[in-house]
Amino acid sequence: MADDKDIFGRADALLRRNAPGAPATGSDTGGIPVLTDLVAQPPDAASQLSSEIAREVFTRVLSEVEGRLANDLEKRVAEHLVGEIRVAITSAMADLRQDLANAIGEAVAQALNRRNVK
Repeated sequence: MADDKDIFGRADALLRRNAPGAPATGSDTGGIPVLTDLVAQPPDAASQLSSEIAREVFTRVLSEVEGRLANDLEKRVAEHLVGEIRVAITSAMADLRQDLANAIGEAVAQALNRRNVK
């Protein structure tokens, strides 16, 4: 029995000698990792990969948004311009008809004046 106590005493002494020091405060764990320890940043390769993925997603989203905006803008401009163009063409044709009527009237008047002069 004395040998058992001696073996246990030696084991306890060995454990005390190799065990980390007692924590100084409640938050100090004496080198023993706990679940609340902060995880180190991922290696550069992982952060670079996540940056590349973020850029890829941003590029795809941007191109999709630009495509949709371009289509919507084109449709809206076309819808608004159709009416404006019709009004402008109608006005231009009315002006041309009036100018043509005036030119024909002047040509006829000149022709009649020349005929009367002879």
